[in-house]
Amino acid sequence: MAAGGVVAFGGGALASCSKGGGSGAGEAVDVTLTTHDGWPFGVMPTAKEQKDNPGLKAYAGVLRKWLKDNPGVKIKNSALDVWNQEALTTAITGGTAPSAFPGDVIGGWNRANVRSQMIQGLVAEVTDYIEQYKVQEKLEDYATPIWEKWAIDGKFYAAPWIYNVGPGLHYRIDLIREKGLKEPTPEWTWDDVRELAMGLTEGKRKGIVLQRWGLDLGLNADGMDFHSTIPAPQNGWNWKWDYSANADSWVPLIERLRAMIFEDKSVLADVSLADGDTLSAFVRGDAAMHNNTVVYFTATGETAPANLAKKLDKPIGEVQGWMTQPVGTNGRSNGTQGQVDLVGFSPDLEDDALDKAMSLLVYRQQAGWIAEKNAVYEATKDPMQIYSWADFMPLYKGNLDAVPSSPEEAWGETFMNEVRRAGQTPIAPNEAFYFPPEPNPAPTNTAREDVTSRWTSERSNVDPRADLQKLDNTRNQQAQSFSSGVADEEFIKAASGYFEAHASYWQENAPDYYENVFKDWYEGTVLPALKG
Repeated sequence: MAAGGVVAFGGGALASCSKGGGSGAGEAVDVTLTTHDGWPFGVMPTAKEQKDNPGLKAYAGVLRKWLKDNPGVKIKNSALDVWNQEALTTAITGGTAPSAFPGDVIGGWNRANVRSQMIQGLVAEVTDYIEQYKVQEKLEDYATPIWEKWAIDGKFYAAPWIYNVGPGLHYRIDLIREKGLKEPTPEWTWDDVRELAMGLTEGKRKGIVLQRWGLDLGLNADGMDFHSTIPAPQNGWNWKWDYSANADSWVPLIERLRAMIFEDKSVLADVSLADGDTLSAFVRGDAAMHNNTVVYFTATGETAPANLAKKLDKPIGEVQGWMTQPVGTNGRSNGTQGQVDLVGFSPDLEDDALDKAMSLLVYRQQAGWIAEKNAVYEATKDPMQIYSWADFMPLYKGNLDAVPSSPEEAWGETFMNEVRRAGQTPIAPNEAFYFPPEPNPAPTNTAREDVTSRWTSERSNVDPRADLQKLDNTRNQQAQSFSSGVADEEFIKAASGYFEAHASYWQENAPDYYENVFKDWYEGTVLPALKG
């Protein structure tokens, strides 16, 4: 919680029913709320912590006021690592989870999996509290349409935490200019990334560092996984995989990735790397580009890019740049997409505790957010301290107008112009919001993850075409052991709407991709599959 900034990274228990209309502010209750390391709110900072950290001092003032208005509430810290999916879901089913936790973690940051876990009862239903605290009507316009999609049959199973425009590539603009290389643009491709990475590789420094999900970006810019996942309502799981059908398209992409790693030697690649690891490598100078959510540009702490700029005695805009994800071969691109991250609440919370947890969360995001930011600026006069992490695009209306300085003053007009441009990107259809949440256990993605690991770690004896065929066989064989809980008729209706939405989206936003790739695949593969 340094300087008031907090990062949000993007078996069923019995769910408690949210009734709303809790005890209300001012009425004494006996409630203890537990959270992990200040997320999304934490214990009262010590006197020493407040003295050493203006952000914690500001938070203490906000928390003190809220506790005065809500007597009887106590806050305790939980040692549970809420960012670990297995640890968190085990704690939830065992009844030992914190009161509040990052809601996306229960599904491994996969939206469809998150929604499935929601209906399994791993989080409390909070619809009435969303209405009681007028959450939806106070959201910024850029966050509202994304948030609304999280409703399941009109009910909400989380509260919104932050908004951001999604992932992109962060790069050392100073090194690019020193070497006279081509700077990234909104139209850049993965071939451009390869060329830039080669140009930035020097000595021990790699051109780019990529974590596990980043390694697949150059493949999925052209839709490899999307085009290889085929509706199959005649199967028990309703889906099948066919990577081999378009192997002629995928093999060159795989070979490009492998060439970057093994021939150009421009990629620091490791499937075990997490988002924070790539940021650290970038700031240390181990790599000149890294893939991450936009909020890593405005991070705080030891590995903050701002610290790198300070070390080089330059404005951050002269050291680091950020650009939306590169586009695919035919202009296809949906890598950078706005998102609203979630706060989940323990299904074991009683109504009074759930009410107080929501009350404190909303207070910290609205009036408390404004009070914290003003106090931090008064103490530091540093706009970076108040617009850190996701706070340069707040979740709620009116927040920016009530605090001093501006995101542009903190991070530069160039960065904010790119962010605002990215925020205007139309949101591509996501299967999570078209299909009913899956109530049954799903096949794992292990085989798919394993093949990326093989492509990026084994220098020789790799045949991508054979690997794709093996991947088809493995995934389809595995799926035979699973049965979907979604009825065939319901699945076909949802799938039809989902792929029709894709057709409209790509026809409008990537017409070359629609005409050259999507249309024939949609009409020749998807529609026949849905008609049986």
